[in-house]
Formats: sequence, structure tokens, C-alpha cells
Amino acid sequence: MLRTLDNTLGLDDIRRETGLAARPARQGTASPIATTLRAIAGAWREGLAACRQYEELRSSGVSHDRAVREALGLGLIPSDAPPQAAPALYFAGQA
Repeated sequence: MLRTLDNTLGLDDIRRETGLAARPARQGTASPIATTLRAIAGAWREGLAACRQYEELRSSGVSHDRAVREALGLGLIPSDAPPQAAPALYFAGQA
């Protein structure tokens, strides 16, 4: 049998009529889905910022490899890095 609801009923009345219990309000804790969606949104923002920075670098004449590394914060290209001093080797007490 099909049952229609009276429009004059409030939310609490509908819960009583249908036997649904009110959900307890959770305060201070975000659901896992909300946390995941916030992380995804943050990743999108970071990706778009890196894309904009890459495009700015490329339009100013920077090479692709260097622009990608700078936009993603990966540092210098190993061939462009300043040479580091080799560690001293000590053989049988001789320096």
C-alpha cells in the first residue's frame, strides 16, 4: 500500500512516523570522505600552481627540464649542480 506524507509534519514528526532515529551530531571529526575530498582539492590546487609556474618559465625561455624541476620543486638538474668535493680517502693511516 502506498503511503503519502502530510506536508504539515515536521522533520521530527516524520522520524517518529517512519521509525527513524535521529542521527547524533558528530562535532570536531570530519568523515573520511570529506578528508579525502579536501586532500584531492589541495592536490589539484598544487598541480595547477605548478602548471602555471611551468608555463611562466617556458614562456620566459627556460628549457623544459629546468622548468619542470623548478615548478615541481625538485632542485637543480644534476649536470647543472655545482661540483662537490670528493670525500678524502684514508689508506692505512696515511692522509
